[in-house]
Amino acid sequence: MTDSKQQSPEALAIEVASLRGMVEQLSKYKRAMEAQQELFKAILRMGSVASGRLMLRSVLLEICEKTREILRAEKASLFVLSPKGVITESILARGPTIQEEKTQLIGTVLKQGLAGWVYRYRRMALVKNTKEDERWLEFERQPYQVGSALCVPFLKGSVVLGILTLTHAQPYHFDDDMAEFMGVFSPSIAIALDYATTLFETKSQQSQ
Repeated sequence: MTDSKQQSPEALAIEVASLRGMVEQLSKYKRAMEAQQELFKAILRMGSVASGRLMLRSVLLEICEKTREILRAEKASLFVLSPKGVITESILARGPTIQEEKTQLIGTVLKQGLAGWVYRYRRMALVKNTKEDERWLEFERQPYQVGSALCVPFLKGSVVLGILTLTHAQPYHFDDDMAEFMGVFSPSIAIALDYATTLFETKSQQSQ
């Protein structure tokens, strides 16, 4: 006798697909929580051996390296912003740069580039192919190639604490799954960034 409650093959296929989606979501969440734990441990470790601007820059470098490693990005840059949108600290993908050039680059990116778009709209930006996305700004004498990019804001309410830009030379390296993962991971980074900047500002005020 056939069970009247037995599902059709089509219904079973839909249910299996739904379960697989749930497993994938849980896997991303688990991965994000593991990355969060590693990041917080590193920050606590840095806080015990460094202070002031050195501690803050160490935290920024750890954020860049952790996200770059997870998403297999080639380069990472990170801007820290004041509540008024002024850059207070930065890590540039191109490495050490003279202050005048650094200020000009950052100003141009925030006005015309991808980071500026992310700041204005408070949204993550996924650029699968830089040649086909007008938000990506190409500089003359840029020391590395960029085919795809992922730009992530770190928010505290509506305030942008920082903006991370990950890049890869190949188009379509970054995809929707990576963007979704960063959507899960970014609130943890925002907490770490807020902690580091607040600690830096407090110690700076105390030393005055």
